Amino acid sequence: MQHHKIMWLASYPKSGNTWMRAFLSALLGDGAVDLNNMKSDGIFSSRAIFDSITDLDSRYLYDEEAKSMLANVYRQLAKSRAQLNIIKVHDAYENDIYNKPIIPADVTFCAIYIIRNPLDIAGSLSGHMKMPIQDAVDMLLNPDSSIAQQPNNRNKSNQFRQHLSDWSGHVEGWTNNIPFPVYVVRYEDMLNNSMPTFSELLHKIDWNYPKETIMQAIAATNFEALRNQEETRGFAEMDIPGARFFRAGKTGNWKNELTSAQITAITTKHWRVMEQYNYLP
Repeated sequence: MQHHKIMWLASYPKSGNTWMRAFLSALLGDGAVDLNNMKSDGIFSSRAIFDSITDLDSRYLYDEEAKSMLANVYRQLAKSRAQLNIIKVHDAYENDIYNKPIIPADVTFCAIYIIRNPLDIAGSLSGHMKMPIQDAVDMLLNPDSSIAQQPNNRNKSNQFRQHLSDWSGHVEGWTNNIPFPVYVVRYEDMLNNSMPTFSELLHKIDWNYPKETIMQAIAATNFEALRNQEETRGFAEMDIPGARFFRAGKTGNWKNELTSAQITAITTKHWRVMEQYNYLP
């Protein structure tokens, strides 16, 4: 395994990132996973990581000031730890105000990019963020979309604002001409073809586990298992009261959730990338 390096788990929100983290956690935890104590190393947009490494109080920084320091924060983090760091990231892959990439390639081992049909993301986002489904559709279409927005561009919540771009922009940003290896995994394949999909990924990142261990990790992190954990013990990352993180875990649910106008809006805007990943209805 690579030392002093970072493996990014990148995705547009509600595409299967938490599931991928849970699966890798189960592998590292002898086949068991605790949702509230996963063996990964936080999220790129974490103010706690930023503050502890810079010794600054990021509440007093503007969003773009903090953003321009993040690459160095993660260089320092990688240097300070002897093991591979697994960091979740929802931010679009883009440059900061000094035209430098926000993701530091020099300390990156690889990225795993988890992709999901945007038609299904809409319903999932709507349930997760407690917003009308039309707002979720608009989010997928809007290149200015971001999550964890802060009032007046100052940092009050526990995460920095994360600019997402629109759905295609997010996918293409993370998968075209990136200066490190990026392995794309479709949520639908994780769900419907788990063993070959996860095994192939582990082979690519050079994690060697016996077949039984992989099967055990898949079983420990299947949708029902994770949802039961959320129901019995709660999920600390879920900060919206009354909303469920693990909602349906299905594919093709959009057929019951979206109007034909919403389906048309998403497919018209994103058809090129949807076609590439076999998502067009």
